[in-house]
Amino acid sequence: MFLPPLHATANADSWFLAWHLDPVLVSLLTTAGAGYLIAYRATAGTGRQTLPAWRVLAYFAGLAALAVALLGPPDHFNGVLFSVHMVQHLLLMLVAAPLLVLGRPAALALWALPPRPRQRIWRALLGNRPVRSSLTLLTHPFLVFLLYNGSFIAWHLPSLYQAAVADPLVHEVEHASFFGSALLFWQVLLDPRPWRRRLSTEAVVLVLFTTWMASDLLCATVTLSSELLYPVYAWQPKPWGLSPLGDQRLGGAMMWIAGGVLYVALLLGYLAYPAVRRGSPPRRHARYPLTGRRTL
Repeated sequence: MFLPPLHATANADSWFLAWHLDPVLVSLLTTAGAGYLIAYRATAGTGRQTLPAWRVLAYFAGLAALAVALLGPPDHFNGVLFSVHMVQHLLLMLVAAPLLVLGRPAALALWALPPRPRQRIWRALLGNRPVRSSLTLLTHPFLVFLLYNGSFIAWHLPSLYQAAVADPLVHEVEHASFFGSALLFWQVLLDPRPWRRRLSTEAVVLVLFTTWMASDLLCATVTLSSELLYPVYAWQPKPWGLSPLGDQRLGGAMMWIAGGVLYVALLLGYLAYPAVRRGSPPRRHARYPLTGRRTL
């Protein structure tokens, strides 16, 4: 039996003020933002090709999403409302992770380095066969698919989910698995270099479609259930007249809709891309920055 965790009561007055400044998280987010800007300025100052503005904006939007998810109301009230906890999971997996990947922070940091250190890193990562094999395996599309969807489904099983709500350490492990697997998933889909080539349109569509179906299955189960799957939330008073079961259904519906909209939009985009590309001028495919060529 799970004991009720100690959380503040959610109400309209306290919602927008529910922020906390965790020293470790604030330091990490600040360092990530400052380091990115330093690398961007270093690259731009040498006259080299650098990232387009939209990638920079995507990266900082990803950091902002992380800050909201881990320092704002979703973290403060995730033990009071299941639906709020689902917002936190969506921010980590479907917002922050893909935006950070689109910002290409690793490529930018490497391109900002002088040629010799950059070549040393290249040799250490890709010239060492065990390291290269491990990284190639870690970014294999099938493994990444299993990690991403497996963590999403496993942590929403009632036993694991309630353990995460009741125990802060387990909760941190849950968030780390969500965010880490999401970074790998979106990296492989959006920019898998230099470990492997970009996936074909057919492969991306297959991965996205099966991920969408796996997400839908879980979300439908949570939304349409007539029983309270997570009794840990029955202990907490609910704002806005929500019942524990109504809160559960709201959270499931939010995941169902948000995931469906994103995956469908991406599927349509990938399916339409070949036709759009055929009508565009040919592009030169630059190599990864570790090789010394301009590619950002």
